[in-house]
Order: sequence, then C-alpha cells, then structure tokens
Amino acid sequence: MNIKKLFQQIQNRFKPQPELTDEVVLKFLNVLEQARAEELSCTDMYARLDEFVENEMKGIDPEQITPLLEEHLDICNECCEEYEALLAVVENTKEG
Repeated sequence: MNIKKLFQQIQNRFKPQPELTDEVVLKFLNVLEQARAEELSCTDMYARLDEFVENEMKGIDPEQITPLLEEHLDICNECCEEYEALLAVVENTKEG
C-alpha cells in the first residue's frame, strides 16, 4: 500500500461524518424489515427445522448459528408447535 493512500485513509477516519436524517434512518429500517420478512418463510423453516433441533440436541446454541430461524419461531405459532413436537420426539427417542 502506498503511504499517501494510507495517510488519506487515516485522515478520512477522523473527519466528522454527516449525520443521518430521521427520514434516511426510517427508510433504511423499512428496507431491513422487508428483507427480513422475505428471507424466511414457513416452508424454509420446515426445511431446516431438523437441522435446528439437531444442533440444539448437540448443545450448540441454534440462535448463534441460525438467528433468523430462532426469530421465526418466536413469531410463528405454527412453526413453533412443529419445532416443539419434533424436539419432544427426538428427546423421547434419545431417552428410550
């Protein structure tokens, strides 16, 4: 890396950054909400539910690996019921 570029990068870090307006922040949050809502459907959840339960049974925190799955379970009663049923079956199978 060239020294001049390095100094410019350092200098740019210390320049005051323009403040974001409330309108820009709200638009950004809206885009994030739309992207998150479209990212994971119940069909996607069902396809990955067994992996989610397996990780939990191995002692791996599934929220760290798949936070969107965890979030979907928090807001979707149908998927949460499927998850709890699958978890109960796996736990009962393991005990027997």
